Amino acid sequence: MHFNSNRKHITIFALLSCCYLILAALSISAMTKYFVDNVIQQEEENLRKNLALIRFNFEATIYKDTYLADSLATVVTIDPEFAMKNWHVIAAKLLGKAQYVRNVAIAPNNIISLVYPLKGNEAALGFDFRTQPNQLKTVLQAKEQQSVFIAGPVNLVQGGLGLIARYPIFKDYPKNTQYWGSVSVVMNYNQLLDDTGITQFPGGNIAIRKQLDTKEPEQVFYGDPSLFDDADVIYPIKLPSATWNMAAKFHIENLDRITHLRLIIVSTGTVAAFTLYMLMLLLFRNYQHTHKAALHDELTHLPNRRFIINELDRLINKNHRPTFTLLNIDLNDFKRVNDELGHEAGDELLKHIANRLVTEVGIKGSVARFGGDEFLILLYELTDRQEIETIMAHISQSIESQPFSWQSHRLIPSLSIGYAIYDGQNADIKELLSDADKRMYQQKRAYRESR
Repeated sequence: MHFNSNRKHITIFALLSCCYLILAALSISAMTKYFVDNVIQQEEENLRKNLALIRFNFEATIYKDTYLADSLATVVTIDPEFAMKNWHVIAAKLLGKAQYVRNVAIAPNNIISLVYPLKGNEAALGFDFRTQPNQLKTVLQAKEQQSVFIAGPVNLVQGGLGLIARYPIFKDYPKNTQYWGSVSVVMNYNQLLDDTGITQFPGGNIAIRKQLDTKEPEQVFYGDPSLFDDADVIYPIKLPSATWNMAAKFHIENLDRITHLRLIIVSTGTVAAFTLYMLMLLLFRNYQHTHKAALHDELTHLPNRRFIINELDRLINKNHRPTFTLLNIDLNDFKRVNDELGHEAGDELLKHIANRLVTEVGIKGSVARFGGDEFLILLYELTDRQEIETIMAHISQSIESQPFSWQSHRLIPSLSIGYAIYDGQNADIKELLSDADKRMYQQKRAYRESR
């Protein structure tokens, strides 16, 4: 018999051990996945933030230099002859403020006649846009939309790549029927990509595409076009004349760190499975305690505002809506108690009122402290107005018949009570609280007038 009993105990222990080992293994596996996924998610989120910052820098830089150049176009529009006579002074002023503008040119009748700085850009002088259909197209687009148009990146006559802001100039502004020519502001494309972080994006690959007009397909001018078919994120780049798209495919770095993290978690979990299990129990108990504390008032130990709001929401959103009455109770002259006897007396008075309300309501409903000297009572399955008024009168009488003593002072509490009835009508919590509050203030006004 002893042998059989011992074997039985061993069998039970073995079964419990197996269950625990399975549970521990599942828990460790789930925890490992959680932490590793969390690290990967954080890495991806950081990459998204970095990409968003790159996009912002790219937009802001182009906008800054574009709108600085807009002042040059304005001067030319107002007085083309003055602008051409003072070209070097005006253009130098622009380049002194702009960050990426490498040169500016003015082209009456779409033929470049002046460029600044001249050194290194001599090849642009006399350039006729009509000899280059691609560049002429961007000039005509600026003319057609009568505002700045961002072209590029394009191969420049003077060499290299650039983004060009085209400004149409009209002799009869603001009618804009007599086209004069254009102002072109060339921005350093490669430097712009480097400084805004596009070429040094550490966590993946970037591609940028644009659409010249609705009749043309989108053109990828930076990066691998296939990124747009399998992108982790696509951000719009909003420019003065169009919207481009920036796509990125992430490559999560630090794979060694993730592998090391997985090994640490598995090892630690295997060695300390029992400790981890006990910790989870403690955490669960702590959660229960915290959850309970979050739904109760610290002073009166009644359910608090959050609890009663949640309870009202639960009742209103039931499939078979139950009926109930909501009482809004406010303590009359409570401020005078605090002012004359102190806040400690006020706190004790609130606890006294809370205890009396709980006693009077009993199992018929729930009592909650809504805030300050305001209480709410939820009376379940009660909609008869006469019965409600009887209960309200009984509560008031009961409270007033139990004086509150504080040191040598004897106070007779007084209540103002309002109510709202919910009988399945289409009403939300805010409306019910407002109805009860209005009726409560009617009583409070009557109380003040009677004094």
